[in-house]
Amino acid sequence: MRQQIKRMVPNALRWRIHQLRYWISVFQTTAHAGGEKRCVICGYTGKFGTAGMPVRPGAVCPVCRSGERHRLLYNTIEQRNLLDNVKCVVHFAPERCVGEIIRKRVPEYISADIVPGRGGRVLNIEKIDLPDSSAELVLALHILEHVDDRKSLAEIHRILTPDGVLITAVPIIEAWSRTYENPAIKTEADRERHFGASDHVRFYGRDFRDRLVAAGFTYEECMAGGDDSVKFGYVRGDCIFLCRKA
Repeated sequence: MRQQIKRMVPNALRWRIHQLRYWISVFQTTAHAGGEKRCVICGYTGKFGTAGMPVRPGAVCPVCRSGERHRLLYNTIEQRNLLDNVKCVVHFAPERCVGEIIRKRVPEYISADIVPGRGGRVLNIEKIDLPDSSAELVLALHILEHVDDRKSLAEIHRILTPDGVLITAVPIIEAWSRTYENPAIKTEADRERHFGASDHVRFYGRDFRDRLVAAGFTYEECMAGGDDSVKFGYVRGDCIFLCRKA
């Protein structure tokens, strides 16, 4: 009987029904998502909003608009006192909700992007127009999958002071031992198919860590745990790398 009904319903209508069922499930999930959370950036406590597609319930603070990784970044900085005695911070593709706080707490804050208007200063992370040993802290979250990461890591290493810190994060498929990349894949459509986004050039495997070491860094992994993910609205298992010159 079910198969007979499916044959009677046009494909276009079946697709519309499928979409409707999806959005009903999204609404039901969102309505019961996670209870109250606390934003470590602005201090708001309450329900968080949704983000993304597929929808991530309880992801966005309704006050400062921080997402999960923004809060994990800020909490990592605060817990490890990474702004203490810092004179210069370079923040690539700056997360505004975090950057505005850092700007008030350090003598020099450089927000940077290769696209004019997205940061306070136009800088190419593959060839950074800053002096050697000029920054104590560099922030570069979810950038290295877009660029020549070896050039970028070498440049970041160059501009960091001897005791400086790079904070970075990338999407990693931990089940893969090796990073998947192919320089022959050039069109936006092909990059979407192969790397999950039209402006990505690789999918990282576990060997991302080897690239950090090869660039002259030691690293510490700061991972979003279960309890904190519930309290602060992190993505469980999200990882931020704190990198220091070896």
